Amino acid sequence: MPVNVAMIRMADTRTLAGVLEIPADATGALRVSGLAYDSRQVHPGDLFFALPGAKADGAEFAAQAAINGAVAVVAERALPLNIPVIIVPNARRAMAEAALRFYENPDQRMDLFGVIGTNGKSTIAAGLEALWSAAGIPAGLIGTITYRWGNQSIPAPRTTPESPDLVSMLERMRADGVRNVACEVSSHAIALDRAWGIHFRAGIFTNVTRDHLDFHKTFEEYRRVKSLFFENLSGPDTFAVINVDDASADVFVRASRSTRVIRYSARRKDVDVGMEITSHNFDGTRGQLLLGGEVHPFFSPLWGRFNHANLAAMAAAAWGAGLPGGKVAAGLAAFPGISGRLERIPSSAPFDVFVDYAHTPDALDAVLSAARPLVRGKLRVLFGAGGNRDRGKRPEMAHAVEEWADQIYLTSDNPRSEDPLAIIEEVKAGFTKGAPVVCDPDRYRAIERAVTDANPGDVVFLCGKGHEQTQEIAGVFHRFSDQETAAGILAAGGHPPHNPQGKRGGITPGSAVGPGGDPPPS
Repeated sequence: MPVNVAMIRMADTRTLAGVLEIPADATGALRVSGLAYDSRQVHPGDLFFALPGAKADGAEFAAQAAINGAVAVVAERALPLNIPVIIVPNARRAMAEAALRFYENPDQRMDLFGVIGTNGKSTIAAGLEALWSAAGIPAGLIGTITYRWGNQSIPAPRTTPESPDLVSMLERMRADGVRNVACEVSSHAIALDRAWGIHFRAGIFTNVTRDHLDFHKTFEEYRRVKSLFFENLSGPDTFAVINVDDASADVFVRASRSTRVIRYSARRKDVDVGMEITSHNFDGTRGQLLLGGEVHPFFSPLWGRFNHANLAAMAAAAWGAGLPGGKVAAGLAAFPGISGRLERIPSSAPFDVFVDYAHTPDALDAVLSAARPLVRGKLRVLFGAGGNRDRGKRPEMAHAVEEWADQIYLTSDNPRSEDPLAIIEEVKAGFTKGAPVVCDPDRYRAIERAVTDANPGDVVFLCGKGHEQTQEIAGVFHRFSDQETAAGILAAGGHPPHNPQGKRGGITPGSAVGPGGDPPPS
């Protein structure tokens, strides 16, 4: 799905030869006013890229693009059109290179920091944006939840935009004075060349665990694709930030052979950037930042061992780019976290309710294992598995949850076109320890049960959907927010939120909205 391209189109034009590597003949002299890859979004004067896809071939829509005013088409095969067709071996890479030429390489005039990994990308990217802003550096963010800079904020239809949208947004950021940009780079974006040719100042590796195997097929291929980003990272000003606590760290260190490597850890001291934790609870984390030979005390509102790794990653990236240690520590204190990532629901209840995006076995294990030592009562966990995605992880999610939970509530995530009850049965196959499980495919009812069951000292985790504001059922997107749902149930039970704006959530009959929820693989 395209970003709101109309908002970020360039006013001037380029010659076709100035955008593509073709001769400066009559065809090359044609003027191009924009780049498009969706025939429905073509404006007169646009250059249309016919991208091959898993479900549809863009070449099938080239004729419609011509009718809508495309000046030429870039494709991987000849097409019977009455406008020029430029044949290339790889339309996606051609589009990425054309975007950089069309927008005159904004990546060369600002510092881009790519965040790569299975878990932690959104927190680290948003944390870097907050850290730079606290240091007085104009910053931008491109990630799973939003694309943001200055007073601009665009809801993110996918983690990493397609190359014309990504590069045009970078140009807008540059024109608005942004100096540093934190960009989540998904494995799909790497495989589909969405960030091809863009110069990144740094690459930040968080971790790699099972996810998106419906797209990549094997874990090894998934990891290999992520490592390609670091293989292409080079230049005198670049560096790689590698989490040495991850089992695949050596793979990413080897991939970073053309750049400087900064090793970070939340547990070890024999690294470039590390930390010592002195106190840790649901209110945050205190400790010492170890930056090279420097030691700086720090506080962060974030908690959890995996967030300690995220904090170390942020510190390593900022320190590696030259930010003084004192400003790094101050920036960590200024970052409150992001929506749907260990988000505490404000309430007067004698128990806590958290919303988290954890939707893979490893993410669930990381979140719940971090919470377990901090819980005084029972740990109650609600989760579900998404439909039309990697089915192999479903029983593994069950195993991860029962390892830590005292009470489990198994419900629907985004069932999409699958039968919610069938998904639940596949998840249930992973339970082996006999922990009590309540099954209800209605997510509202399941959340209501989990919250109303809670006693003083308990902690309730609502996992899987995080920041999402919709739920996809049978191809229809319904308004749904875990945060609003939980806040409404708490208020109805006599525990109003500290923030009086809490609203009752859940699916309102007939409230089809969209798109939303977990986006198509990105």
